[in-house]
Amino acid sequence: MRTSFFILLLSVFGVSAHAQLVFDQPEQSFKVKAEQESIVAKYRFTNSGKESVKIENVQTSCGCTTAALKKTDYAPGESGEIEAKFTFGGRVGRQEKAILVNTSETKDKPIVLRLVVDIEDQISIQPESVFWRVGEQPDPKKIEVTVADNAPVKILSVVSDNPSIKAELSEVKPGKEYEIQITPTDVSRQAGATLLIRTNYPQQNPQTRYAYARIK
Repeated sequence: MRTSFFILLLSVFGVSAHAQLVFDQPEQSFKVKAEQESIVAKYRFTNSGKESVKIENVQTSCGCTTAALKKTDYAPGESGEIEAKFTFGGRVGRQEKAILVNTSETKDKPIVLRLVVDIEDQISIQPESVFWRVGEQPDPKKIEVTVADNAPVKILSVVSDNPSIKAELSEVKPGKEYEIQITPTDVSRQAGATLLIRTNYPQQNPQTRYAYARIK
C-alpha cells in the first residue's frame, strides 16, 4: 500500500504549478532539535481561477503527519491555509513527508506539498559496530556514546542479547559521555549480538538505540 502511494507521488509531482490553487510555498524545510517533538508547517494558497474550488481530500504520506484546514470551499481570489503537523516520535536525521491535496479540479492529479525536516540526533554512537575475527584474541573493544549539549537525555543501561558477548556501560563525563566495553567469551566460531542502549527520553516513550558486535 505504501509503495503504491509513493508511485502515485512520483506520477503527480509538480502538478501544483498547473492547478487552480496556487501555493506560496509548496515545499518547506525546517532544521530542528529532537526535544521539540513536533513541527507545524503552514501552506498558504490562493484560488487564482475564475470559479470556486472545493478541497475534497487531504492525505499525508504517513501516520506521523496530520493535515487540517478550516474550510473546504474557496471562491475566486480567496486564500486559505493547510496546516501540517509532523510528530517526530523518536525519529532523527532527514525526514521527508508529502501531503496530497485533492480538489474538485484535480481529482485524478492531486497537488503535492512537501515537508522536509532535519532533526538533530541527540545521541552519537561511534562506532555503531565492532568486530572480531574467528580465532583472534577476545580483547575488549569500546563504543563511545555522546549526548549533545543541552539535550535532556540520559543513557540508562546497555544490554547484550547474546550472553556470550558481554557489554558493560560506564559514564566518562556525567550525563554527556559514556563508554561501552564489549567482550566476547568465545571467538572460536561466528556469533553476533545486538546491544540495546536504553535512554530516558522522551519521557512518554523512551528510546532504545542500537549498536552491534560480530565475530566473523
